[in-house]
Amino acid sequence: MKYLVLALSAFMVLVGSLASFGSTKPVVETQQIDLVEKFTAIEKHKHLVQMTKNLVRFADKTPYVFSGSTPSGWDCSGMVVWAYSKVGVELPHSANKQAHLGKRVSKAQVGDIVVFAYPGSTQFYHSAIYIGNNKIINANLMFGTTKIQLLTDFRKSQIRFVRITR
Repeated sequence: MKYLVLALSAFMVLVGSLASFGSTKPVVETQQIDLVEKFTAIEKHKHLVQMTKNLVRFADKTPYVFSGSTPSGWDCSGMVVWAYSKVGVELPHSANKQAHLGKRVSKAQVGDIVVFAYPGSTQFYHSAIYIGNNKIINANLMFGTTKIQLLTDFRKSQIRFVRITR
């Protein structure tokens, strides 16, 4: 993957150099940089989608363990920490801290973090990962295990979608 990005970057620099051949000033094409950034974002999203698919296999199998962060037992933010570590992203073990990372988005994509707060509160009490079709996967204390649930199960909460862009 790294080699593909490097090869693509080198190719784009070469094309830019040929385009400016005979010119006295170097040409930096913003379109070339944008293309590399878009390609990288697509690859990151593919990894998040794959991570999410892999995470679903833990549903109903991994127990809720307060402060846990491994498949032998985790709490809500610990599950998110573990899942994102699989794609090379380090996150804090706190739903409230996860709520203030990345970019806040209005529409969730597969792999986005979903955090919940009580109405009127600025403190987030729960985190999960969006898996598509209005569903999340989360370590749920009430059920004592990792569950797939509809977002509508949390309709009395404030819901925020967080996209990690690092």
